[in-house]
This record gives sequence, C-alpha cells and structure tokens, in this order.
Amino acid sequence: MSKASLKDMKLHNRRLILQSIITGQSLSRIALSRETSLSPSTVTSLVSELLEEGVLSESGQIFSTGGRGSRELKVNPAYGLIAIVELGRQRANLCIYNMSLEKQGEKLLSGRRLSGNNLFFEISTAIFDQFHKKDENLRLAGIGLLFQEDMIESDLNVMFSTSLSADNISLREALYTQFRVPVVGEYSVSEVLNTIDTVEERNSVHIAMANTVLISLTIDGRPLRMNGGSNSNITGLLPAFQNKRTKTAIPVSDIAPEQPLFAALAGILALLCGMFPLDIILLSGEMVKKRGFVSALQDALAAFAAPDVLPPIRVLQTPEAGLDEKMALRVRNIILGGLS
Repeated sequence: MSKASLKDMKLHNRRLILQSIITGQSLSRIALSRETSLSPSTVTSLVSELLEEGVLSESGQIFSTGGRGSRELKVNPAYGLIAIVELGRQRANLCIYNMSLEKQGEKLLSGRRLSGNNLFFEISTAIFDQFHKKDENLRLAGIGLLFQEDMIESDLNVMFSTSLSADNISLREALYTQFRVPVVGEYSVSEVLNTIDTVEERNSVHIAMANTVLISLTIDGRPLRMNGGSNSNITGLLPAFQNKRTKTAIPVSDIAPEQPLFAALAGILALLCGMFPLDIILLSGEMVKKRGFVSALQDALAAFAAPDVLPPIRVLQTPEAGLDEKMALRVRNIILGGLS
C-alpha cells in the first residue's frame, strides 16, 4: 500500500474516532473499537496521538467490562476557545465557549449598527481582551458569525489593509486573515432549517421578511450560492413593501391582499417552483406571522398555479435563545473535522 493510501486511511480512522466521541456514542477505547470497527491497537495508537496533541482528554471515571478498566475520553475543553458573534441590525454580541461548549464569557460589542470596519475592530479587540484575561496557554480555535435574518453579509465588508495592499473583503475573510482560524458564517434561521431533515423537504425556498426581504434556496439538502452569499436581497423587487415617501417598511396590517406586494411575491415564488422541484415554501420574520399574511399569499399564488401543484407553506418559529451555543457546536465540529 502506498504512503498516500496509508495516510488517507489514518485520517479516515481519526475522523471516525473524533466523530464517535463528539456524538457521545463512544466514551472509552473499548467502546470506540466496537463502534468504529477499528482494531483495539489502532484505536489505542490514534487516541494516544489525539491525547498528545491536546485534542482529547481523559477523565477520572473508569469503565470496566470485567477486565482491565478504560478511562472516559472526551474533547479537551482547554484545546481552544470558540468566539461566537451574533450580528443584528441594532446589536452585536460576543460569546466565548470552550471546546466542551461551556460559556466562558460574554460581551455586548455594540447597541447600535456598526460599519464593517468598526465591527471588525470591536470583534478583534474583544477577542484579544478575552484572551488577555484568561490563561495565556489558551488559544482561539474558531469563530462563528451568526447573522440575524434581516442582515446582509455584504453590507459588513471591511477595507482591509496590509503592508503590501488594501482590498474590500468580507468580514469573514478579514477575521480569518487576522486570526488564521476557521471562520463560519450562518444565518440564525438556518439553525431552524437544520431541524428539517426529511427527504420530502430537502428542496426548499426560504423568504425572511423584516427590514429587508431575503430569499435563499436549498436544493438536495445543500444551500445554493446567491448574490448576497447564502441569500439574496429582493426588497427592490417588492415596491409595495416600502413606503415610497419614507422608504420604511409598511406594517403588514396596512397591506391589503390585493396590493402589489403579494402579487410580486407570488410571482417570484411561482417562477422558482417552475425552475426547481421545491417541496416546501418557508417563511420567517414578524411580518409573516401577522394574521392574514399566509392566506393572502396563498390566494395570490393561486393566480399562477393550482393549489394542488404548489408546495405547502410553513412559517418558521426562530428560537429566542440557544442559537449561539448551537453555532458554537457547529464551529467545534468544523474545527475537529479539520484535524482528521
């Protein structure tokens, strides 16, 4: 067997062990061998490497199957820290987690909207401050950016300068350049989408309606890249959504079903239903929760196609809390995946 093949096999086996541990299916070497179908000697060798690298740690608890005891294995909480930044229109908040997903600190970065450059400065400063207060041996392992549903990632671009050049790059790219760790960006409502795991709903269109109207598509369980990253801002295609004089959103209670908003929105959805095998239409945001919104949209869609050929509509309920911890879990899994 070639050296390349041996290396690939080793990486594959490391991945099996790490995946088994982070999902809580195996907590001892014996259980790992049984769960992964790897030989006890292979498990022992790879676990020793992961312990030496500081990725895993052993607890004092000992499992026994009648013979020699085996200590519990877990992800080492001191392997690194994860920074999660929640980004909204009027608020930016930082939470710090260790690799055991225990919250280590929290800081409000701003109670108002910041430009990409100012936000980059506040995040960087807060992360450096958090590490200054803690054990100097700890390191930053990854960063998660959790965008609220009405945020546009491209609105937070950063003018990043080096000694050689300057360029307008995304906040995600700027943070990666600064810290050289994985930087993961996600929208808060995507955490809800991740709970949709049936085959019938692998193809969906999601429309988030708040201060802006964002649209995203998931086909075969994978998000399609849009001109705004993971979504596209279609507010400009919905003129009835804004007051022409004040340029502010019109309350849904003031929008009659016959007004152009629903016809325009229905037209976009009908076009997408004709282009993709959509299983469901997902809506989120305070506006879509108002009484009469869904029925008005359904009536408008009926002008384009018969109801029995259109996918059902579901209004998503975005959790108010816990998304930062879920994002930390997502980032941790990406960090550990990169180690295998």
